[in-house]
Amino acid sequence: MFQEKNLSKLIIFTPIILIILLTTLVTYTQVRSTEKKFNEDISRLKEKLILEEKNKLSQKLTTMDDYIKYKKTTQKQIMNEKIKKRVEMAYDIILNKYNTYTGIASNKEIKKDLIQSLTQIRFENDTYYFVLEDRKKTIIPYLYPINKKLEHQNIIDIESKEHQNFLQKYRKTFRKLNEGFIQYLFKKPNSSIKYEKISYIKKFEPFNWFVGYGKYKSDIDKQIKEEVVNRVEFIKNSSKQTIVIYNKDLKNITRTKLENFVLTDLKLHIERKFNLKDFEKINFYWTKNYEKLIAYKLIKDWNWVILTSIDLRNLENSIIDVLGTKKNEEDKFLNNSIKIAFLVILFGSLLTLLLSKKIEMIFKKYKTNIESQKCALKNMNATLESKVNEKTEELEKLNMRLKDKVDEEVLKNRKKDQMLFNQSKMASMGEMIGNIAHQWRQPLSTISTAASGMSIKIDYELASKEELKKDLEIIVDTTQYLSHTIEDFRSFFKPTKEKEKFSLVKLIKKDINIMNSAFKNNFIEVVYEFEDVELNTIQNELTQSILNILTNAKDALTQNSSKNRLIIMKNFIKGSFVFITIQDNGGGIDEKIMDKIFEPYFTTKHQSQGTGIGLYMTREIIVKHLNGTIKVKNKNFKHKEKEYLGACFEIKLPLDSLT
Repeated sequence: MFQEKNLSKLIIFTPIILIILLTTLVTYTQVRSTEKKFNEDISRLKEKLILEEKNKLSQKLTTMDDYIKYKKTTQKQIMNEKIKKRVEMAYDIILNKYNTYTGIASNKEIKKDLIQSLTQIRFENDTYYFVLEDRKKTIIPYLYPINKKLEHQNIIDIESKEHQNFLQKYRKTFRKLNEGFIQYLFKKPNSSIKYEKISYIKKFEPFNWFVGYGKYKSDIDKQIKEEVVNRVEFIKNSSKQTIVIYNKDLKNITRTKLENFVLTDLKLHIERKFNLKDFEKINFYWTKNYEKLIAYKLIKDWNWVILTSIDLRNLENSIIDVLGTKKNEEDKFLNNSIKIAFLVILFGSLLTLLLSKKIEMIFKKYKTNIESQKCALKNMNATLESKVNEKTEELEKLNMRLKDKVDEEVLKNRKKDQMLFNQSKMASMGEMIGNIAHQWRQPLSTISTAASGMSIKIDYELASKEELKKDLEIIVDTTQYLSHTIEDFRSFFKPTKEKEKFSLVKLIKKDINIMNSAFKNNFIEVVYEFEDVELNTIQNELTQSILNILTNAKDALTQNSSKNRLIIMKNFIKGSFVFITIQDNGGGIDEKIMDKIFEPYFTTKHQSQGTGIGLYMTREIIVKHLNGTIKVKNKNFKHKEKEYLGACFEIKLPLDSLT
């Protein structure tokens, strides 16, 4: 244990040690924080510079991509104008010749001279004019250099798909127009591959000719590609920027190349982007050891990839130059922090020593006061202990009285519940006796009729052996029916409270059989749809509950003037519960009293007709004895294409009661 004589040393040296530790910790934290901040500054600066370089690389590629798009657009417009002007030139030539020779030479001679004039005109890449004479049922090429064998023949039904495609687009375009552009696929001379071709065609009215001239799109693209490559070479020669172009297979198109090891690493990366058809995005790729950053963009129609790069080793040198001065300033700051920490420890220790001496004197003074107060506290503690013991004894007596009172009230409630259950049972017995009377009336009448008939036949000697046997069989069958009925009623009045296994469908059919005569006498139709389930619970109490609900449904229907009186019963299993629903079409329960129907002694019937405990006991049995729930609501339903409204009772029993 810590001795009291060492307390003065503890008061003196503890603050000094704490100051030294705290100052050291603060200084160390400051040093670590400064180093961390310096490293973070390096990372941020590096990220910033890399981002700037990325933006520069992206800008280069975007500029080149915009240039390609611009060249494609403008070159197409220029080429279209060039094609159109050449057709206009041919049109002017044949129009002038036609005007010159009209009335001098025959049309046949004029046509021959016009075709000969156009045949002599040739342009770059061996391009040519073509002339078609279009009638309603014939298309005859007078000038057709692509296939001279077809000249002066009707090609409207030609089998070649290539020519048919051209003729379909031609006729579709010039059905109403006299001139315009068409695009179609056509083979080049001495080639089996089809290329996209653009032609301009104009109608020459005097002979119903269509004069045309066209160029292949690949020839236009070739010219644009050459211009793009020349521009890349120009940029390389006029600045330090390096831009290279490769095709999809990474064969260089420009004279400048990337290193072979870079291409090897990059090849799979570019192939994957081509497969993904990622043509709009600018992609970045780091070489091994992060020495180079390469930016590239795919050119969609040409299967090109344009690349540009930066050497990050030069970037590291730039970062070191920028941060060199800052590093010296931070080192100076750390040295000053350590000196300040030493001075704080020195002055703090001296100040703490003086304060500790003062505190030691105050502590000795308080020690004397505490000793005197201890005696007073001991006396107070003894007094409080005796009072606590006295109050504890009083509380124990009060708890015993409360326990006896609670047990007494619980016993009263149990007696009250038993009394209500007996009243409900007696009311049910009254109902059952009435049902027995209804059930037995018709069978007894059948027996009486059979017996009196036999007596009359015997008196008048009209009875044969077969007739007597038939009448006796009727009496035997009827008495067996009465026996089964009595058995059903007798099982209802068994006082058992034990759980037993039974079929839910058989129990409900037995309940319906008990109420059968009452239903028939009141013209009530009972419809039931059941999925058989074997239960393990108190059978008589479930029977009583269902009979109470059926009795209430019967009473509601007898007060209803409707001709179609229905009770519909169903059961189904959902989750871990079995549900039983009993629905009538008696018009439903008034919403104002819906919350009261399960209260004891609440009834809407006359005092002589109801006690108001049937539904109360039904809920008590289902909730407390069968561990289930019961609820009721008004519900619309359809039966045989007719809409009805009535009360729907739903009983929910847990599946753990099932076998």
